Amino acid sequence: MKHFYLYFCFAIFLYTEAAAQSTADYAVQLTDSVSVSPPMIKLSWKPHTDNPTYYIFRKSKTATSWGAQVATLTASDSSYTDTNVAADSAYEYQVISSGTSATGSGYIFAGIKSPPLHNKGALIMLVDSLFTDSCAADIARLKDDIRADGWEVIRYDLSRNMPDTDVHAIIKNEYTNNPGLKAVLIIGHIAVPYSGDINPDGHPDHLGAWPADVYYGNMDGIWTDVSVNDVSAGYAANKNIPGDGKWDQVSLPSANQLQVSRIDVYDMPAFNKTEVAMMHSYLQRDHMYKMDSLDIVHRALISDNFGAFGGEAFAASGFRNFPPLVGTDSVKSIPFIASLNAESYQWSYGCGGGSFTSAGGIGNTTDFANNNVNGIFTMLFGSYFGDWNVTNNFMRAPLCSDTPALTVCWSGRPLWQFHHMAMGENIGYSSLLTQNNNSLYLSQNFNYGANWVHVALLGDLTLRTDYIKPPADLLITSYPDSGATIAWTASPDTAVAGYYVYRSTTAYGTYDKISGMLAATSFLDTAGTNGLQYYMVRPVKLQSNPSGTYYNLGLGIVDSATVTYPVPVHVKPLVAYKSISLYPNPVQRNMELVIDSKTKGEATFTILNSTGQVVRTYSRQLDNGRNSISFDVSKMPAGVYSLVMNMDGYSETKKWIKMN
Repeated sequence: MKHFYLYFCFAIFLYTEAAAQSTADYAVQLTDSVSVSPPMIKLSWKPHTDNPTYYIFRKSKTATSWGAQVATLTASDSSYTDTNVAADSAYEYQVISSGTSATGSGYIFAGIKSPPLHNKGALIMLVDSLFTDSCAADIARLKDDIRADGWEVIRYDLSRNMPDTDVHAIIKNEYTNNPGLKAVLIIGHIAVPYSGDINPDGHPDHLGAWPADVYYGNMDGIWTDVSVNDVSAGYAANKNIPGDGKWDQVSLPSANQLQVSRIDVYDMPAFNKTEVAMMHSYLQRDHMYKMDSLDIVHRALISDNFGAFGGEAFAASGFRNFPPLVGTDSVKSIPFIASLNAESYQWSYGCGGGSFTSAGGIGNTTDFANNNVNGIFTMLFGSYFGDWNVTNNFMRAPLCSDTPALTVCWSGRPLWQFHHMAMGENIGYSSLLTQNNNSLYLSQNFNYGANWVHVALLGDLTLRTDYIKPPADLLITSYPDSGATIAWTASPDTAVAGYYVYRSTTAYGTYDKISGMLAATSFLDTAGTNGLQYYMVRPVKLQSNPSGTYYNLGLGIVDSATVTYPVPVHVKPLVAYKSISLYPNPVQRNMELVIDSKTKGEATFTILNSTGQVVRTYSRQLDNGRNSISFDVSKMPAGVYSLVMNMDGYSETKKWIKMN
């Protein structure tokens, strides 16, 4: 990769040529507005001034190519309306602006009431044994929070001295035996893989192996340690020779299968705190953010100290990602440390000439230690510090402060893609997308660093942009041979549209959805396999943002009970009606039975308690059409009951709950 130095010098020459060009000209700043009826997505963007032509592309979320463009627009256009869409869906758009002085690109994942993401798959937590006891409560809570967001959680506690090959073998074994495995979250200073002969920052003394956590997410590629022989780097960690335990690969040997991130506060003495204290602080902030307990304003700041830089326009990563997430008007070009110290910004981007512990125009590691950093998701770029496994590393500094910063990445070579997070995806999805990207998402005039091994996410990969205050007081009441009632106290968030109930047979396994969206705060579970059941209740609300609308699931609450279900009664189904409904259920006073009957005739209704004893019997004459029958159950004891309906030799049973 020694040719990279020639490229770097060439880029410096081009920087002079492009100095007058704004970084923002290399990004198309997209937002949208949506309509349900009729279904419509209207993309809008800030116009460019260099007489561009705009090319619009659309694809599904998982498609691997854009296909043919769907529209070509002129410089006078600043919007595009797509009517070939459906509600309860989301679509991904690429807009390319080709002008006289710059080519820009923008991406948005636009949704119209996009459906909730119920199950994320399985996640392995790899816990540095230093924190097994010292942060036991914090890590147990993190495990609970991850489960509550729809993940199956598998935990391993490992020595930081375990070789990366052994760590990889543990992950690979889980991947082989669990087809649902999607992510690996490293907590602490578990072995840092090194790979390649690269210097994505362009400095000859930094050519060699860089940290490569992507190794832990690659399940079928071939990794070798036989060919790279380069000791020219000025830093021992970057020197790479055959057989030294550092891999040869510059690019991913195959597409990564797993999301990977690391929470690592090792060797950061500038903060004058122990590693345990900094990990405790991070995990506490992480939990508070997921509980929607931090006062973070949904806006973004950009501090660009490179400019267009020969067309690379590193800060275009901010100008391109932030508008779909927070809106164009909520993106400010302002100083980095001073602004975050004074106010909160959910997103931030800063770039400038760097060292291992600083970035020009941004600050240094000590600045993070001495100031508040009131942001959540951080992108940084500059020389040297993208190689993050060094003392007082600038890239890891945001994670070590006591203020809310929770993730950080090195975005510029290549640019990162976060636009899917506007529709509820976790940041690990964006990390994997960026690591595997080669040409699907454009990285300005060049594409240096794309698909290379150095691309890494630091922080908790499960984090999302929007959270909901959870419900509380989950109560499970089990009735012999009658299932269970699940009841809870509503979320304090008044915008909540309803709740979903899930069930699992293991505490941290897969939770299957067993209800539709519920307006009530209780649910009757009457069908399943007898035994210990774990229940989860999650709130949901329709979230609006500059990318449209989606159903956002909050974290769930969990409890368990031993449940026995009714034995199925195989009787001839009641066919003399079109529909039967029983409400409210659960009920306190009056219960209404509505029957849409196909014929006239007499029907009998028998109420049985949970032991099968007859409580009451009624007879009613049904008319052809809608019939409404009211039952006063106010004096009946609380419990689970059955209402058995018989008509013309046919029967139907409805379970219901009486509550005090």
